[in-house]
Amino acid sequence: VSEERKAALIASLGVRPGTRVILQPARLTSWKGQGTVIAATGLLEREGRLGDSLVVLAGDAQGRDAYRAQLESEIRAAGLEGKVVLPGHVDDIPAALALSHLAVVASVEPEAFGRVATEAQAMGCPVVATDIGAPPETVAAVPAVSADEVTGWLVPPGDAAALAAAMGEALSLVPEARAALGARARARVLAHFSLDAMRRQTLGVYDRLLGTALAAGL
Repeated sequence: VSEERKAALIASLGVRPGTRVILQPARLTSWKGQGTVIAATGLLEREGRLGDSLVVLAGDAQGRDAYRAQLESEIRAAGLEGKVVLPGHVDDIPAALALSHLAVVASVEPEAFGRVATEAQAMGCPVVATDIGAPPETVAAVPAVSADEVTGWLVPPGDAAALAAAMGEALSLVPEARAALGARARARVLAHFSLDAMRRQTLGVYDRLLGTALAAGL
């Protein structure tokens, strides 16, 4: 992702220099958990832990205007105007993840796979995800792995306090620790969730069933 692409997106979002972006890329629908993200952000702000961060709920309402209005009302009620924004559809998600300090997957219903958790890690962006559906397989988090193997955080769905705690921990990482976590996350995704890895694993199933050697041909 070029610096020009990141600069263009920063300009379109109106992000001030030095601001840390917390990104939730998801269409605006209640099961994606935007309300939980707003509540967690409110907790961080009241605790003085949000700092200069800007929470970007990037996604199209796809006709769910009443839900968007509800989110805007929740933002106002929490005193988070200017701290949480709803920019609508964002075309360049790789650039958005590249410039973000943290990505959030707050779904309250299981994702079949949920690309954002892996896409964020592929860009070296730390991710907090809910502990349902696929993220427990795609995000390495304690206690399933040791602290030096962590690639993100997993929290219970709909739990604003747990989400706030994980977001706060991510925001408190020193640059060296954040960079190391991002490098581990990218390496894990490339090893296990790339297109080539998917092909090898799929052909491996055929090989086990049919006695062929298709995976070896890749």
